Amino acid sequence: MTGFAARLRKATMSEHRDAETRGFITRLMGGTVPRDGFAALTAQYLIIYRELEAAAAVMRDNPVAADFADPVLSRVAALESDLAHLYGPDWAARVEPVAATERYAARVREFCRTSPAHFVAHHYVRYLGDLSGGQLVGRKVAATYRLDLPGTAFYRFDQINDPKAYKTVYRARLDALDLPPADLDTLVDESQRAFTLNSAVFQDLGTAYPEDLVPVA
Repeated sequence: MTGFAARLRKATMSEHRDAETRGFITRLMGGTVPRDGFAALTAQYLIIYRELEAAAAVMRDNPVAADFADPVLSRVAALESDLAHLYGPDWAARVEPVAATERYAARVREFCRTSPAHFVAHHYVRYLGDLSGGQLVGRKVAATYRLDLPGTAFYRFDQINDPKAYKTVYRARLDALDLPPADLDTLVDESQRAFTLNSAVFQDLGTAYPEDLVPVA
């Protein structure tokens, strides 16, 4: 990879690695987080994606960001379906943000509806991650929590036949971004911030679901 996509990947590598190795997510992958902890993570994602997809609805009219705001990526309906399965019919009343999620959602709400650079930064961190490492997470949690499509719809992109090809096109869009250098710098900085915000969500969930709780199985 060359161009801006490569620059962005390199610039966020440390923050990305830090997010992936947070105790909560590694324990989730290892099967030592109770099912309620997985449900709580799904609820945090719903709060974040509602804000991001509200921003996407605005950015579909933006000449710079419109190509990124692809409806086939939308996750909110899948997350709501997962929570209905995990929590039951009263799921909406049980969606409670941890403090880090409130900060994350507030950041997206404040900047991503008006700034293409901020929007693309958060979009890149979330959706390209979902199409990459998120696929491994989806397979692992499906096996760990004995879930099929109900409960793990978030991790499935049924409208994308070839995720690898889609990611190639996505990176080409990054390389072709028509933004001044200062805005590209902002995009890099905000992508780093997005990974840090994500790590903080895992940290709060790790506090809420500590290691001494009963494992899944």
